[in-house]
Amino acid sequence: MRSFIASGALLLTSLLTVVSAAAPSSEPTTKRFLPRDFTPPNVFKNTNLLRSIDLTKPYSRETVAVIVENISEEKQDEYFVPFQADEFGKVSYFDARDKKGPLGEFEVNEVVLGEDVPTQYYSVRFSEPLEPGKQITLQLSIAKTNVVRPVPAEIEQTDKQFLQWTGSQYFPSAYTTEKQKTKLKLPNNDTPEFTKLEPKSDGTSDPTKVGSTFTYGPYEAMEPTVGGGETVSIRYEYTHPLVHVDKLTRDVEVSHWGGNLAIEEKYWMTNHAAKLKNQFSRVKWAATAYYNPPTTAIKTLTYDLKVGAMDPYFTDEIGNISTSRFRSNTREAHLELKPRYPLFGGWNHFYTIGWNHDLHEFLRVKPSGEDFVLKVPFLEGPKEPVVYEQVEVRVILPEGATDVKYSAPVPIEKEERFLHKTFMDTVGRTAVKLTLSNVVDEQHHKELIVSYHMPKTAILRKPFVIFTALSTLFVISWIVSKIDTRIGK
Repeated sequence: MRSFIASGALLLTSLLTVVSAAAPSSEPTTKRFLPRDFTPPNVFKNTNLLRSIDLTKPYSRETVAVIVENISEEKQDEYFVPFQADEFGKVSYFDARDKKGPLGEFEVNEVVLGEDVPTQYYSVRFSEPLEPGKQITLQLSIAKTNVVRPVPAEIEQTDKQFLQWTGSQYFPSAYTTEKQKTKLKLPNNDTPEFTKLEPKSDGTSDPTKVGSTFTYGPYEAMEPTVGGGETVSIRYEYTHPLVHVDKLTRDVEVSHWGGNLAIEEKYWMTNHAAKLKNQFSRVKWAATAYYNPPTTAIKTLTYDLKVGAMDPYFTDEIGNISTSRFRSNTREAHLELKPRYPLFGGWNHFYTIGWNHDLHEFLRVKPSGEDFVLKVPFLEGPKEPVVYEQVEVRVILPEGATDVKYSAPVPIEKEERFLHKTFMDTVGRTAVKLTLSNVVDEQHHKELIVSYHMPKTAILRKPFVIFTALSTLFVISWIVSKIDTRIGK
């Protein structure tokens, strides 16, 4: 018996030495810290700039195509884009690439000058330095949140909703711009109010309107500017909900024993649409079911999951959500949720959804047999346009995983490593939590790649724990059964 216990203790000790190691992430958040009085050198000029702003979603998406010329006498490889401090915090993502294709995407960094500095910058670093006198066509993609608001802020239950966007006449630039114009694309033609500027030199009005598109400019010979000229605002119809997720926690749990990938998401959601002027009328709401007019209320939420999703579940604060529908086949996995009540402006809702996948569809094993690469969607939110205020993604790996590294499709603000303990664990499972904020739905289905090392002996940890527990229980039961508890003959 002593030899059995000694050998078991020795094996348990050897297995418990496989503990998670906190390795640095493979792609940390890219930020540069420069002096407070930094000013970009005057080495470029913008020959032509076209700024297109898409307002068909409850956040703005800007695409800027600009021809950049190197006017210095040396090679240059870094282009700066200035933002006012209040606008800088609204940027959800900033991407840059060579529009004509040969050089592909460029590295983008946040330039930090200090919290109270009125002007902040993003820097674009070219993959190849630009020769003196040469030109390159940059394409910048920028998404901003919190740039539209309902006007008026309160409406009747069946009224149309109007949003107001406020921005700048020019695109902010740290360099001289020879020519530029701004286009705004709206969801429809109903625009009761918009800013009118001085007529252009040819006598035509500014802006010009074609369908649902407004064009400001073109303007010529503009000096470097951060404020962007005059303030421009436009009010347009947008009778749809403004889905805002105050917080999302997403858990991705890997199980080698079960060959399963379990995903669970918790949503704290608010509708930022115009609030109801009067109390909600159930009679009016029931009447709209017959002709289904546009509404600012959230009636349904649609999820396009990865093919192969199975066993979905969904609960809210008091149990199951009242209505749901799940379709899954070889081409799609479609989940529709309908809350127990419509969510009008200012109303909020908390709910949890989850589903499973076959792990082999997302996990690859390297030839060594002990190194693994996991590739999963970073976000899988509703199909409707969504703004996420705070997102936490937790990847929970099997017990014994070490040397964990990851590659995220978006910059990560904060990373944490910890041990996650569940049923029949010993020291706990290796877990990585990634935190970021101000995310939009265009980041859905971008892939998060996690690599880790797990020795073959680590997979024996759980069965050994079960075996040891049962053996200990058996030995204790046997010892107790041999104790004479009788008082006497």
